[in-house]
Amino acid sequence: MKIYVLGICGTFMGGLAQLAAEKGIKVSGCDENVYPPMDQVLLSNGISIDEGFNPKNLPKDVDLVVVGNVIARGNPMIEEILNKGIDFISGPEFLSKYLLAKRHVVAISGTHGKTSVSAMVTKVLLDNGIDCGYLIAGQAKDLDATASLGTHEFFIIEADEYDTAFFDKRSKFIHYHPKTLLINNLEFDHADIFDSLSDIKKQFHHLLRLMSSKSTLIFPEHNINIKNVMKMGFYSQSLPFNTKFSRGWHAKKVTEDSSKFNIYKDKKKKASISWSSIGEHSLQNGLASYLVCKSLGLKSKDIAESLSKFKGVTRRMDLVGDKSSVKVYDDFAHHPTAIKYTLEGLRKKVGSEKIVCLLEMRSNTMLSGYHDKKIPKAVASADQVFIFSKDKKQISALESESKNIEACSTTQEFLRKLSSLDLDNTHLICLSNGSFDAIHQAILERI
Repeated sequence: MKIYVLGICGTFMGGLAQLAAEKGIKVSGCDENVYPPMDQVLLSNGISIDEGFNPKNLPKDVDLVVVGNVIARGNPMIEEILNKGIDFISGPEFLSKYLLAKRHVVAISGTHGKTSVSAMVTKVLLDNGIDCGYLIAGQAKDLDATASLGTHEFFIIEADEYDTAFFDKRSKFIHYHPKTLLINNLEFDHADIFDSLSDIKKQFHHLLRLMSSKSTLIFPEHNINIKNVMKMGFYSQSLPFNTKFSRGWHAKKVTEDSSKFNIYKDKKKKASISWSSIGEHSLQNGLASYLVCKSLGLKSKDIAESLSKFKGVTRRMDLVGDKSSVKVYDDFAHHPTAIKYTLEGLRKKVGSEKIVCLLEMRSNTMLSGYHDKKIPKAVASADQVFIFSKDKKQISALESESKNIEACSTTQEFLRKLSSLDLDNTHLICLSNGSFDAIHQAILERI
């Protein structure tokens, strides 16, 4: 079989391409921007890449074109495929049909924490001799790759709610048919494709309706949005947990920054985790991953031992430099809830030391202004906040909400201010779901 992948350098499509090549499928593809590290990963797997979407690059003997969700009508490749009647399929459907058939799919979903929990579960399984398959939309520091076919029936997949393709507006996870599903949390996001939280709930409702009565849903029982989705129709087994109450499966922090916590079932302690991750969101991620692994048959002691050695995921409180009494971090947080928990976790770790937060308004939801009222409270744990936005009206409104918030229209504008800042004994954290113009390195070069 010979496939051609459109949008091959994205984290999901690139991982899919690696899995297909590992299975013996001949893979090539194209993307608008071809750059490291994904291009090198693909080339090392024998996958050739064309830059741009020139129809002349489409192999004449291709059996199937796999279309990424960033590809829209009007793209020259799409028009060529439609005009010539060439067979095409979405990435998630290809994955389900050709790579996940007869696998025990373990889907990790929710608004936050998908990459981290997927990495945790994969690490625990591998550490315990289970050669699971996996596809993760981020680089876990404990893993050699973002995707692997594996030989065991378990396949761990980061299951996001973003749309499948221009011709299939259902969420990607609809195609995966999980036997084990974690919904770790549920809030509004992706304002570019969803009009409301109700729209997102409907997609999760459809996912639950496709799960068999023998499958298992793991979820935080204190999340009202998830419980409302379940009330719409739920037919599977359930494994609830919580971080708010001392009942059922729950966790309690031992240290203020949650870097050490215990896991209980009712009043009986089942495990103790001590790791480098911080914040209440990390505690919940740890508890969720523990229960996923527990549901797959692993022992508490083995799970806890592996999780305690979890190194994390790149761009999740990633310390990228420590220079002149300034620690510079890179973090992917771009939703008020994730921002709040990240900064609160850092505050509890560093005490009264200074925290400077750089927040790029980059995601479609942030740019829409939907979260503007929540941002001042989300960044309240920082001493000084620089918000990067080219929307003058948006940034003016945010500045008026807090004396600690200051506007920046470009990274260069901030770098010009850098020398005037008092950064003695400071933790400087950069929050963005994009590259942030490599501002982290620019800061380290100038301090």
